[in-house]
Amino acid sequence: MDRVIVYPGQVVADTDTLIAQRNTEQAIGETVSLSMGTTGPYASGLAATCSGSDMVVNIAAGQIVAAAKTDPTAYGTLGASSAAVMRQYAAAATSFTITTSTAAQTLYIAATLSLSDMGAALLRYADAADATKTLSGVSNDGVSQPTLRAAVATLSISATASATGVVPVWCVTVPAGATVITQSMIALNNQSLFYPPIPQLAPKNSPVFTGTPQAPTPALTDSSTRIATTAFVTGWAAGNLLSQSCNTGPAATAGGSSSFTLTFDSRCKLVVIEICAGGGGGGGAATAGSATAGLGGGGGAGAYARIIIEPATFGASVPVVLGTGGRGGQSSSGAMSGNNGANSSLGSFLTLGGGSGGISILAGGPAIIAGAGGGGYPQITAATGVNVIIASTGEGGSSGHASGMSSDYFFGFGGKGGNSLGFAGGAESGSLQTGNNGSSGAGGSGACAAPTETYQNGGDGGPGWMIVSQYG
Repeated sequence: MDRVIVYPGQVVADTDTLIAQRNTEQAIGETVSLSMGTTGPYASGLAATCSGSDMVVNIAAGQIVAAAKTDPTAYGTLGASSAAVMRQYAAAATSFTITTSTAAQTLYIAATLSLSDMGAALLRYADAADATKTLSGVSNDGVSQPTLRAAVATLSISATASATGVVPVWCVTVPAGATVITQSMIALNNQSLFYPPIPQLAPKNSPVFTGTPQAPTPALTDSSTRIATTAFVTGWAAGNLLSQSCNTGPAATAGGSSSFTLTFDSRCKLVVIEICAGGGGGGGAATAGSATAGLGGGGGAGAYARIIIEPATFGASVPVVLGTGGRGGQSSSGAMSGNNGANSSLGSFLTLGGGSGGISILAGGPAIIAGAGGGGYPQITAATGVNVIIASTGEGGSSGHASGMSSDYFFGFGGKGGNSLGFAGGAESGSLQTGNNGSSGAGGSGACAAPTETYQNGGDGGPGWMIVSQYG
């Protein structure tokens, strides 16, 4: 801030005082610019109230600060100045009486900012010709002169919202036929006009910020007490495991399938789902004669898929069906082949076929083979927000083998069940053994009955399964 210097005995000119006041206003304006910015306008006071018993809206006194030219016209004997300044305009308290109308009304209260010279007074001047006299007015003509340059905010009410030239303050919405004004009818018409005073912006004890405060974003490796911005949290949480769950379908002895809706966590950004259909049952072995053998092949594994779902584009949930495993062939004097595993599915975009059951055979001769069940097949339809990483046919089961039915050197076994990803199929079964059950999604193994041995059941296929990993 610039300050005028005067000295003892100096003849002080009128411009010395005027320059000092101009400098003061510019300094105050710069201070406002540093704290509030140079855009404006900003206001305080000007509260709009009503009694609730009449049609009057009362506006309290206040101030509006806005950018302006320092002096558009000459300031006393100082010339005009176009330098920018943030100026305070004072508004006097006022009231507006609204006329009742049969039609709804929307009225706008705005402020017009002006700078004008006022306070006219007859000033006395020294008479250069006679030191004992004074002049009435600068030319001794009795003409008054303004004594104050005032910055004024004049409030007015209008049925039209002015686009330029005024500062919008309040809006009053009056229903048709209203006879009183209530506070609910009065609303701000300029959301950026009023700011809280500095002591309310950030109290030291548990501050509550308003607006959109920002802070520097720390590095993702930072574990200090610095403020964590939303950008930091988003980056840190990328790849963050929220939850992991596992579900299986019904056991082969129960049959059917398990149906439910998988709902994603509200914080979830990415879902990785591994899913498999039910495995096929192993073939049973029939009761064998003196020169025959009963034999079953292994059941195939269910089809498998690994997919990624983005909830933001796919949706918040997906219907799930997990199929049962196929029942192993239930043997009697005439053996049965294994049953197929049931399908698993996600929505309508992914269907995984269950593994096929192993074949049963009763025969003699030098050697016999019992056919194995094939693996299930996947069926996929493109869907928004879904990325299929793997869609694989299930592993087929193994054939059952037997030889030496007409001699004393019999050798045979039921076929192994096909493996599911991470889960083993039923192991081969020897003479006079039932088939072994498959693990989740895997095929059951076939049974084996040597000559003269009684029937044996095939192993059950494992149920369909699903593993869900949700990431934030």
